[in-house]
Amino acid sequence: MPTRVELRFARPPMRLARPIVDGEGRLIAGTGTVLDDRVVRVLRTMAVQTVLVAGDQIDSWERVKSLAEELQDLDRRFASRPADAERGHGRGSTAARAELHAALARRLERRAARLAAAPDAVAGGSAEDRVPRADAAADARGPR
Repeated sequence: MPTRVELRFARPPMRLARPIVDGEGRLIAGTGTVLDDRVVRVLRTMAVQTVLVAGDQIDSWERVKSLAEELQDLDRRFASRPADAERGHGRGSTAARAELHAALARRLERRAARLAAAPDAVAGGSAEDRVPRADAAADARGPR
């Protein structure tokens, strides 16, 4: 089963599970390409941040967590602890903590949507260019 890993953790003998293409659909690295230093350097210059790799040789800390795992970790970090209230960390900051929690959750959801929209680590352009827009379907249909 393919696993998404950050490019900084990519190393031989890891192999790509899917091809990587640029913003215009040109092949950058094909399925099965070994992620050696040269390939990783090229992908890094193209602003690729994560890749799908084949196999089970990935340690748990190297893989990109799913949205559910990320949100669970976030909830665990924001859970109130009795020691916080005793030290005065819980007084008056509930609203601010809730706002921060909500903002971080939105950020994680946007990142998950971006990764789902570009599963093959499309390179090029800004992050906003890689996020699907609401009017993308209208753009695809062309002028009327």
